[in-house]
Parts: sequence; C-alpha cells; structure tokens
Amino acid sequence: MCLTLPAKVLTIDNNRAIVESGGKELSVLIGISDSLMAGDYVLTTGDYLIKKIDQTEAEEIIELLRSYPPAERDSLNPDLKLALDRAAADRLDKNDLEFILSLSGEKNLQALYSEANITRKANIKDHICVHGIIEFSNYCKNDCLYCGLRKSNCEKSNYRMPDEEIIVAAAEAVNIKGYKILVLQSGDDDYFTKDKLASIISNIKKLAKCFIYISIGERPIAEYEAFKAAGANGVLYRFETSNPELYAKLRPGKKLSDRLEQLRQMKNMGYVISTGMIVGLPGQTIRDLANDIILMKELGTFMPSMGPLVPTRNTPLQGEQTVDFELMLKIIAAARLHSKTARIPVTTAMETLGGGEEARQKCFMAGANSIMFNLTPAKYRENYRIYDNKFYDAEKRYEKWALFKGELSYNMIEEELQIKL
Repeated sequence: MCLTLPAKVLTIDNNRAIVESGGKELSVLIGISDSLMAGDYVLTTGDYLIKKIDQTEAEEIIELLRSYPPAERDSLNPDLKLALDRAAADRLDKNDLEFILSLSGEKNLQALYSEANITRKANIKDHICVHGIIEFSNYCKNDCLYCGLRKSNCEKSNYRMPDEEIIVAAAEAVNIKGYKILVLQSGDDDYFTKDKLASIISNIKKLAKCFIYISIGERPIAEYEAFKAAGANGVLYRFETSNPELYAKLRPGKKLSDRLEQLRQMKNMGYVISTGMIVGLPGQTIRDLANDIILMKELGTFMPSMGPLVPTRNTPLQGEQTVDFELMLKIIAAARLHSKTARIPVTTAMETLGGGEEARQKCFMAGANSIMFNLTPAKYRENYRIYDNKFYDAEKRYEKWALFKGELSYNMIEEELQIKL
C-alpha cells in the first residue's frame, strides 16, 4: 500500500470528512472504524481516509516526505529551463536526457529534483508505495559478470526455501502485516520447475489476496503463460542495458534482442512490467543511460527498476569504480520527467550505495515514489548476495503507516493497477 502526507481533520459529516493537507481542503470518505474528531491527524489515499495517527507521527512523516523548494524559473540556467519546459510538454528527447544526466552544480540539481518531485505530485499525488520482496533461492545457472549469485561464485552459501515456507512467508506478509504487493525473486534456478512455481503462486493466491510480481529470470514464454494463469500479475525483468554489445559482454551467451522480445511478449500477455538498467557498467556512456530511460517508456514499464552497479567480491567486476550517488538521483529525476506516472522505486542497491535511509529520502526528493522491504526469512537473507554490504532496514517504520487491512485496501490497489486480484 502507500504512505502519504498527513492531513488534519476539519469537520466530520456522517461518513465523510473535510481534511486539510498541504494547504488544500479535501472531502474524503471515512474508511476506518476509529472515532474521529476535528483536530485529529489522519492519512488519506485517493478519496479515502484510511488511518488515524498522532501528531508526533504526522510530524515524522512530513519530515520523511519533505521536498526541495520550487525553483525560481527566471533564475535558472537557460538550457535547464528549456529542458524542463520540454519535459512539461512531454517533448523530452535523447539530447535533453543526456543534458539532464550531465547536469552539475547544487543550484541546478536542486531545481531539477524539485521539478521532478512536483511532476510526481501532480501526476500520482504524494504517495510512497510499499512493496515486499521474498528472495526464495540464490542458485543461478548464469554467469553474469556483475552478479554475486553467478554460478562461478564458489564462496556463496546456496539455499532454496521449501515450497511451503515460501507460501507461508507470503501469506503472513499479506494477512498479518498488510502487504498487498509482493515480489517473488530468485536466481535462474531450474529446480523450481514450471509446475512447482505455478503451484507456489496458486497456493499463495488461495491464502492471501495480493498482487504478485515474479523475478525469476529467463524462462520459455510458455512457462510465463502458466505463471500468469496461476495468478502472477507482474514481472520484474531488467533488460540491464539498452546497448546490445555491452549486454553481450556482461551476460555471456545471451542477446539483448531475446530479452526485449520476451518483455514485449509478457506485456502482450497482460503482465504489469517492471524493467530497467544497471547504472555504472564498464563502458557505459551517458548516451546509453539516456537510451535506457527511453527504452523503459517504450516497453510500457509501469515500475522502472534502476540500480547502481555495486562492485562485488568473486565477480569479474569486483574492482570497478563505485557509482556516484548523484548520478542515481539525476536518473530518477530524468525518468520521472520522461515517464510522469511511473512508479519509481528506491532499490536496495540505491540505499546500499547512498547510505540507507538517508539515501532513500534523497531519492524521494528527486521523484521516486516506491520502496521495497526485504521479507526474506532471516536464516536465508544474508546469503542472497547479489552485491556486497546489502542494506537491510530492520526497523521498517514505513510499515506501520503505509500498510492496512480490509476490503478497501484491495479496492484501491485494483483501481490503481486495473487488475482484479
């Protein structure tokens, strides 16, 4: 579900309330049974009042979701002003994106992030969506140069969660904690056959009403059809880079054209698409990154997935330079300006690179609006090492504000995603 800016109750009339948020008054339906009175602080999503909170919590949330002040347009760099005007008119092209990704100077960058965040608020309001991820196997048959799960990494401790444990972990996340969107992720692990995975997905759906993304790598398209029939709703399936030569170097024996064809077939099948690139790959250029942002939109990506390369032990890229975190913020802002209604997540790799929760907040201020919490059972979690020093948020304070139960929460998800759960 989503975390949103707090509102203050002004008046109550039967099942509706007038609330004030950000200087604006809104009329919302009351979707909770708690007693309410004028002066209470609440959280609202869409047309519904969904949760009562106290003033201290309201102040914490306001701090978490703070924004840069709007830029004074007349004082902007003329080229930046032109790029932002073109973004507002949905006319950003490759050259504009390259300019944005090459931008420097604190004043220019704050203006960029402010405009991206304003674009987010104008198109999808002040919502931060909270998803959960369960990493159920770290076996992988591939040898991608950047990934700690690669089959040649002999130092990792391999694991597979039993089917029943995956199902229980997912059902508890939904029915006990209130998650509505889950990602089931693994390496490319053929142990989890079509029938085994379809059964896991189907059994989760029987026990818990939720939206399921699957992130399981390359499979025959007929298998993805079976997973869709079993109840999978979306795929998290990165194209990694839009540069075919770079892709072939990083993923030995693989072709970018095959990856993109599968993504298009998944889209035609009715999957909600989450895809994107790795930032900081050796040989990658700013033009490549601009092409990546364009490709995400061309593929109809609902949730762009962009993460920095984190140099990892026992991989051929372990000695590569760490990505400048500012570049990640510029990519978030550029993606927001180019795809105004996209759900842009703060990936764990971004948090790892930028220093945890502080990095998360900077990403929100640059236009991101989604977060994914790791729900993998503790006994497995440390061994899912796609990269080193992976950030894990043990506190998960967003859970208490963004997650809630009841039929209303499902109605809101179905309306947003236009999918029947």
